[in-house]
Amino acid sequence: MSEVNLKTERFDICRTVAMKFGRTVVDDTLIVPDIKPDIKKILDVSARSYITDITPGQDKIHIEGTAKATVLYLPDGDVIGNTKALIMSREFSYTIDAKGTTADDQVTAESEIGSVDSTLINSRKVNIRLGINIGAKICRCEPLELPTGTDEIVIECEPKPPAMDLIPFTPRQSDNESAPTNTCSKIELKKVPIRLADKQFISDGSMILREQHEISSKLPQIGEILNATATVEPEEMVTSSGNTRLKGIVKVNVLYEDAADTSSDSNKKSLLRNAEFTIPYNEQFDTPNSMDDMECDAEYTVREIYTEIRDNLDGEPRMIGAEVVVGVSISGYMISEPQAVTDAYSTDGSTLTLEFSETAPEQLIDTKTAQISHKFTAKRKATDAEILGVCGVTIEKTSVDDLKIKDNTVYIKGTINAKVLCSSNDENQPLYAIDCKTEFEHSFDCDQELGNKVACDAKIFINHLGYTISGSDSVDLRMIIGISIKLVKNDRIKTVTAIDREESEDTEQRGMQCYIIYFVQSGDTLWNIAKRYHTTVDELVKNNNIADRDKINVGQKIKIMSLT
Repeated sequence: MSEVNLKTERFDICRTVAMKFGRTVVDDTLIVPDIKPDIKKILDVSARSYITDITPGQDKIHIEGTAKATVLYLPDGDVIGNTKALIMSREFSYTIDAKGTTADDQVTAESEIGSVDSTLINSRKVNIRLGINIGAKICRCEPLELPTGTDEIVIECEPKPPAMDLIPFTPRQSDNESAPTNTCSKIELKKVPIRLADKQFISDGSMILREQHEISSKLPQIGEILNATATVEPEEMVTSSGNTRLKGIVKVNVLYEDAADTSSDSNKKSLLRNAEFTIPYNEQFDTPNSMDDMECDAEYTVREIYTEIRDNLDGEPRMIGAEVVVGVSISGYMISEPQAVTDAYSTDGSTLTLEFSETAPEQLIDTKTAQISHKFTAKRKATDAEILGVCGVTIEKTSVDDLKIKDNTVYIKGTINAKVLCSSNDENQPLYAIDCKTEFEHSFDCDQELGNKVACDAKIFINHLGYTISGSDSVDLRMIIGISIKLVKNDRIKTVTAIDREESEDTEQRGMQCYIIYFVQSGDTLWNIAKRYHTTVDELVKNNNIADRDKINVGQKIKIMSLT
């Protein structure tokens, strides 16, 4: 008995072990600084959060992050300006129980504000309570070795005539006649195609973007900056060996109050305004494990926004200096499509003894991305003042509410929660928010039937957001919704790990050919028939004019030429 040398290929893959979710609360009391006036009424509270550190451990994941909130309020008393702001920034930590997790696991996490509550304790104190939802994805990276072939080669293998030219049997030649030798030493391998996300990596970084924006000379000078928001709109991503280049813009919206006219004969009041501008970026990041032609993605988190009022060349406070700190998480993988050996037999009459092992790698079925245009209208409450202007629109939350897979189609339904900050001429309500939500749906058609074992990971992101004031009571919103899906499955695969060959002792009969008419039985495949009669699938297909080698019918007649 001799051992057949199997060729193997190594792949570095990550499989999703679990998804874990948790919720924590940041509860804090803000005290109005001495330089700011008392609070008469809270107008709006906006908040955001982001993750700063992830530490996996034994059966747990420790997460740290930062929560930020801006309180806009109506001041009490005779003060300059009709809106003031308080800023809160607090760190939080949370531990998620995750049985089976180890320190070597790869964990990514996201946080979002789930709820915002504010309570005015007195004119100098306000309590802020933020509910923060946290989600963690646990992946385990491990090597995978798959058998992809053998070192066996075909030597002096005589071509066989097609079956239709053959007579029912060939008389055995006499001892004096020399029989044509067939020294074909060939092993037929059954291979299953597998699509893997190979050599996966995650690399974190950040970029600091700065810009100056000057408001029009037709507008009043800037009095006080109240709040600033920023959103990232990526445009291009190029990954090469060892680095990744990201290109796009950051949209900045600054809410400010213009400078009041303090002259004694003026009744003009300061108004709320917003300045919108973009900061382009074209940044290169070191990604040591990246390679050319990788499939890559980048996720952005706005961490800090610093703004200040600056004088222009005429010495007037008409410029806004902005610095935006954006966290970037770059991930990527190489698509590998090996053919794994799952069975084998010999066509020369020798006996093969096979050893098997089972594995369940995460197989990549398909990835798809779509962008859809979406419009909806935000309407104020009857108790709110008429809309004078829009001070900003923010996306508070995106969610996938329903995901179904049927045949070869993926159906997605989701919700977008937005907040429109409006200004008015009402002295008691100079600013208010319209909280609104809209539903959307989309479907993806795939090239193959997916089945019930396929899992789908879907992400929602907003590529563009715009608005138009459609009247004194409503604002029309328009956006480009980006949807990306990743389809995977974890079917168990039995692969060959060792092959031992035992040569046939009946060398005299080797090389004799017989012709068989076989009728297909239930459960038969061409592979099983070929294996039983020591021929090949290719010969069965050729000699029987079979159009689809994966489809044969019960009762179908198969002509076989086989070695006895």
